Amino acid sequence: MKAPSDRLNPFPGLRSFRSEEDYLFFGREEQTMELLARLQRNRFVAVVGTSGRGKSSLVRCGLLSRLQGGSMLEAGAHWEIAVMHPGGDPLAHLAESLLEAGLYDPGQENALPNLIATLGRSQFGLIEAVRQVGLPRGTNFLLVVDQFEEIFRFEEAGDAESELANYFIAMLREAAAQTELPIYVVTTMRSDFIGDCSRFEGLAEAVNRGEYLIPRLSREQFKSVIEGPIRVGGGRIAPRLLQRLLNDLGEEQDQLPCLQHALMRTWRVWTERPDGGELDLEDYQRVGKMSQALSIHADEVYFRLASDRQRQLCAATFRALTVEGSEKRGIRRPRRLDALRRILDVEKAELIPVLDAFRQTGVTFLMPAAGVELRDTTIIDLSHESLMRVWARLRDWVDEEAKSVGIFRRLSESAALWREGKAGLYRD
Repeated sequence: MKAPSDRLNPFPGLRSFRSEEDYLFFGREEQTMELLARLQRNRFVAVVGTSGRGKSSLVRCGLLSRLQGGSMLEAGAHWEIAVMHPGGDPLAHLAESLLEAGLYDPGQENALPNLIATLGRSQFGLIEAVRQVGLPRGTNFLLVVDQFEEIFRFEEAGDAESELANYFIAMLREAAAQTELPIYVVTTMRSDFIGDCSRFEGLAEAVNRGEYLIPRLSREQFKSVIEGPIRVGGGRIAPRLLQRLLNDLGEEQDQLPCLQHALMRTWRVWTERPDGGELDLEDYQRVGKMSQALSIHADEVYFRLASDRQRQLCAATFRALTVEGSEKRGIRRPRRLDALRRILDVEKAELIPVLDAFRQTGVTFLMPAAGVELRDTTIIDLSHESLMRVWARLRDWVDEEAKSVGIFRRLSESAALWREGKAGLYRD
């Protein structure tokens, strides 16, 4: 039998489960089957839920694993799947996801710009891009648009961005509405953004037809979420710790990501105990319990950075990757590494150690995870928006940034009025 220290940690922490981790994905079997049934009836499905309900994990690990395992035979057993985030350039990110999925050869000359051009020709661009692939008979194509709410922030950025956001959404609707090619679209979206769908022609209607609102897990399902991975990992949990975890879940918005992170940390503390035994209350309490484990851990990583300069870069990085939207809704703001470097005015070699500290195995506050080489085109992102709410230091940074933005906007408006002769100069 393996010693505790040799066992793989079965909890992913703050990041979403990946499709290959379905053997660790417990408690969501019923929701997965309901989502699969929804996709059988609708080619456009919107997976909606409050932040922290596990939308991305349900789609990436639950739905995609079932599809690849042949659970939707009526549509065919073979699937080509691309996963994307809208981010700050939805067309480019869509093209990149098609290349990463292997539908096109990324080594071909001008593969990315040619694909972007195909997608940008008309609202039938995605249909045309899939048609050019020449999918074998019986093979379906599924596009997953994770964190769909990013498109709403992009739509507010200016006239050109608003036009592109409308175009992108129309392209998705056209692809899912036609029947010539087997194209399916699944989006994940926070429920507090559901009203924003009415800003786009036909989007609210498409969401209404294919909406899947993720229900809260029952106490028994949460029990499975906790016990299942521990069994797979070869551990045992003390009954009193299990009861404490179930009681600590409460009604908090970020219950699933905070639970996963606390369990990841608790498992690590348990493996360091020489006596082995069960995961117990003292292990859980050492990491700060569900309420504090994430914030304590993030502060530990922050203070372990090598210098004040690195801590300054850390603060600036997280400010650049987050934004406080309307009604104080925190939104992730993924950035390409080269764009992030320009914002921070820093060389790549100086920034990489800071990013690596927050994406290492056992931390995963930033994505992509450890092991992925960071190139200029790599998208840097928070692993989950709950980090903005639960890490006290990041909450302060986001609040400071929002106040700075407010001051800048007031100064800009006053300067514009002054140029028009409608306002005086500030004094002092």
